[in-house]
Amino acid sequence: MPGPDAARAAAILADIGPLLPALASPALVVDLAAVDHNIAAVLRRCHGATAGPSSGRTDGSSGSERWRPHVKTLKSAALVRRLWAAGVTRCKCATLDELQMLLDAAAEDGREDSLDVLLAYPLHEAAFHAAVALAGAHPAARVQLLADSPEHALALDAWAARAGLARPLDLHLDVDLGMGRTGSPPPVWRDSVARLAALSRCRVAGLHGYDGHLAWSQTNEAAAAYDLLCDLAAAFACIGTDLELVTSGTHSFLAALAHPRLAAGPWRHRISPGTVVLSDLRSHPAAEALGLRQAAWVLARVVSRGPDRVTLDAGSKAIAPDRPAPNCRLPAWPGLVPLKPSEEHLPLRREHGAIPDHGAPVLLVPDHVCTTVNLYRECLLLRPGSSPVRAPIGAQGHRLFLASEGSPA
Repeated sequence: MPGPDAARAAAILADIGPLLPALASPALVVDLAAVDHNIAAVLRRCHGATAGPSSGRTDGSSGSERWRPHVKTLKSAALVRRLWAAGVTRCKCATLDELQMLLDAAAEDGREDSLDVLLAYPLHEAAFHAAVALAGAHPAARVQLLADSPEHALALDAWAARAGLARPLDLHLDVDLGMGRTGSPPPVWRDSVARLAALSRCRVAGLHGYDGHLAWSQTNEAAAAYDLLCDLAAAFACIGTDLELVTSGTHSFLAALAHPRLAAGPWRHRISPGTVVLSDLRSHPAAEALGLRQAAWVLARVVSRGPDRVTLDAGSKAIAPDRPAPNCRLPAWPGLVPLKPSEEHLPLRREHGAIPDHGAPVLLVPDHVCTTVNLYRECLLLRPGSSPVRAPIGAQGHRLFLASEGSPA
């Protein structure tokens, strides 16, 4: 008997049925009712993670005080606005395209003064000046940057001085908690407290301790990492005012919310999962724990079929290109197993049951939604009680030049 995902897939196909003759495939389809449900689910869980008694505060009536979602998943102003409507105005991003999308949307909505963005990526000097120029065009918004090491923090301070910034630049220190990708280990940062206290144009506003190397079940390892981060935050309390600790993507945020020291210290702790807004197969533990609904789907069509094989027009350029096979699931066709995709083709092996007709539309759930969304220039938004609308994925891909002034005609 079809499960709820199969029923939802059928309902989505019915909703977009009138558009199918003109709708190209593969296509990204987003269920806004599921988006809103997922945002509310995360906020409820954050609200349930109460602050410790020594902090003298609570997490806020909506839970938004504990969540700084990463918009690398969403990349669309239309989807970010669902967060804003729910009171979530702090976020983080990784690219200049994402930063510009956020700032432009906030300006269009007249909410720049409530937007707080952490550009959680270590910038080289040219990218720094591009980010500062974007922030300077939106002075009411708060834009914070990431320091990769003490030496990088000092360089950022020097660049800010040369740029003649009118106000101090807020920095988060990137703390390597074992992932080994960016940042510096806690002892390196601890030995540099005095040097960083002497920054002239930058201010230590927070610690960024991303723990993406940890799996959902590694709660003991997560707790040990958070203890290190809290110890470091205590060392920086002498130079940081209202310090913020940002941790935890989709695979460890519950462990962070449950950690007593993160909640109880003289700082603000926030988790940063973004995948939970749309959900995907990789996020199954989080989806199960929070009761998330699948919000992002890829519409594909059958382009070839045989007795025990079906091929769809949704290869690695359409869905989860970074994931091994099977990189997606077909809720309405459980007897079809996705095989290794090529660029434009996704072969499926028939294990049991019927197979769809040539040209038939089918819906896929991606294994990794972040890399899937990045493949599309626009998406189709399903709105409860209204006709579907198209929306741009404004931060899709990467820009060619850091600033328009340096680009050729």
